[in-house]
Amino acid sequence: MFTIGIDIGGSNIKFVLLRIENGKKIKILQKKRIPTPEKKSEIIEVLKREIKNFISEKKNPKIEGIGIAIASPLNKKGDLILDPPNLPCLKNCRLAEILKKDFKNIPIVSENDVNCFTLAEALIGAGQKAKTIFGITLGSGIGGGIVVNGKIYRGAFGGAGEVGHTIIKFDGPKCKCGNFGCLEEYCSIRFFRRKKTTPRLLEKRIRKRDKNALEIFKEYGKNLGIGLSNVINLLDPEMIIIGGGISKAYKFFLTETKKEIQKRVVSPLSKKNVKIKVSRLKDFTGAVGAALLVNPKFQIPNSK
Repeated sequence: MFTIGIDIGGSNIKFVLLRIENGKKIKILQKKRIPTPEKKSEIIEVLKREIKNFISEKKNPKIEGIGIAIASPLNKKGDLILDPPNLPCLKNCRLAEILKKDFKNIPIVSENDVNCFTLAEALIGAGQKAKTIFGITLGSGIGGGIVVNGKIYRGAFGGAGEVGHTIIKFDGPKCKCGNFGCLEEYCSIRFFRRKKTTPRLLEKRIRKRDKNALEIFKEYGKNLGIGLSNVINLLDPEMIIIGGGISKAYKFFLTETKKEIQKRVVSPLSKKNVKIKVSRLKDFTGAVGAALLVNPKFQIPNSK
């Protein structure tokens, strides 16, 4: 079985071509990354163009499905993009339905991007031995996803896992969602922008023994620890998997995150046993998870 996975984020759109053998063995045959256009029409045209390129290449076999991961809450059915804070041009867009007009013979499904990230890590990544997993991605925004026994948990109305918009400080900056003090303001790239830096620049400064740079990462790690403590107190997952671009700098902040979790989590058993891991599949995890959506042996789309 050959499927295409697409991960539409606030900064980039990532594409993968996946081969799934016997419902279990996975091989990534092709990868591609392009900047996310600002307009809805431009995003749709880019998606159509790249899908056609995958299909038209002579060496590629018949595509049996397309999965789309999108940085947004979706409706319960999973076919309507509701209100993406970092992709406002796609608000109330039925993207899969639009694409089906051009690719009539190919099943197309859509899902929240971090649900796809968490699914991929649970099935073929860092979380293969865990039954209850919470995934979080750290990048231009903050997303969360929940997988229980190999299935995405979407909640009663499709909006479960939105940890980025939980409140960790009452007097914090205004988030793109309209609230104040969201975790996303303290753990996305916007945290570093307010410090007039980036994770990459901080790493360079740390190599030059700049203690102030390390302190910024420690503050970031503490913020993340507060957010994850709330997740653990509420959901009590067996494992938390961290991904996204900022996670590449985990060695500078994750120790502080774990310290904060030890301070704030209520259950002694949760403190002792919850595992915090970094994504094994790296940059294209969301796209891989999206590609897995269209294979029922891996995931029933839009399952609770």
